[in-house]
Amino acid sequence: MKSTKNIHQYVFVILIIITIISQILLNYTFRSSVDDNQIKTLFWVRHLFSFGIPGVLILWQVQDTILHSKEKAKDYLWGRIRYIFIPYLIFGLIYSMYESQVNEESIYDSFLNIVIQGNWHGAFILVILQFTILNLLLRKRFRYYKTLVIISLVVSVVYLSNQQIFQYPFFNNSTNILGWLFFYFLGTYVGYHYHTLKKLIKNNKPIIVFVTIFAFFLFTYFNEGYGAEVNLLEPALLPYFACCFFLIYSLAMSLVGLKQDLTKKIASYGSFILLFFPIIAPFLFSFFGFLEEQTALLFIFGLLFILGMSLGVAEILNQYTLTRFLLAKAFFTDDTN
Repeated sequence: MKSTKNIHQYVFVILIIITIISQILLNYTFRSSVDDNQIKTLFWVRHLFSFGIPGVLILWQVQDTILHSKEKAKDYLWGRIRYIFIPYLIFGLIYSMYESQVNEESIYDSFLNIVIQGNWHGAFILVILQFTILNLLLRKRFRYYKTLVIISLVVSVVYLSNQQIFQYPFFNNSTNILGWLFFYFLGTYVGYHYHTLKKLIKNNKPIIVFVTIFAFFLFTYFNEGYGAEVNLLEPALLPYFACCFFLIYSLAMSLVGLKQDLTKKIASYGSFILLFFPIIAPFLFSFFGFLEEQTALLFIFGLLFILGMSLGVAEILNQYTLTRFLLAKAFFTDDTN
């Protein structure tokens, strides 16, 4: 189990880095100096790096299935409320207060729009909460059937392809479980067949690379047009996200042991980093805007700036009992025991 957690820590850290890169690309896209040709290029590049959050959700469900399949329902639910949902509410309330001042609206309206409806970067926590409910309902049912992975893929694709359904309130945001159902059943299946699939991943790395490339080109074939706005849950992207998860997993298996202390530190604060870093990312160009023409340096310094700031704030918050509740814990380390 220790080796499993080590691998998952590396997977989690890689996915966090990918998510940060995606956010930097988003901020870069809306710079006034970006022309139409650059927007077209950025459209494809941003989709290429858009698998961060979907990968985190798949990994979460894999780890959840492995570690907590035999845990009592009461303890399981309380653990999610204590380490995930309460920090989400507190962090969301603070962010709502900030947004209410910026947009000149009431805190109640801001809180309802951001935290309850999930119209912000922390919406993935609401998806995790829905995964938790499904785990409680389906934990002892249908867990071994790979057919459900295929069925859930069809359900998610059909749901995301039906644009008319989004006019109804229940279906009008990106947190609806129907859009994420494929990731839930994929993560559950991988979790229950972890050791078998781990061997397959280890022995078939070239095939995984090829299938991932093919899946992305499949998306480019079906996609119509381009623009500055990028929708995370595109129907044609779901197979690509699944392939990327296995690709990152195979990479992580080769990295285990490299900078292990740093990896564990980032992983332990990973959920907080995902909630916190989009707030400071827009200020990146205020400090490193002079590197805008030096793309490689911009991303290197950007990653160091965002990770360094996020880890520093997390360490400070962790020193005090009152502020420690802001630190949403990931279940990829032993810190929640």
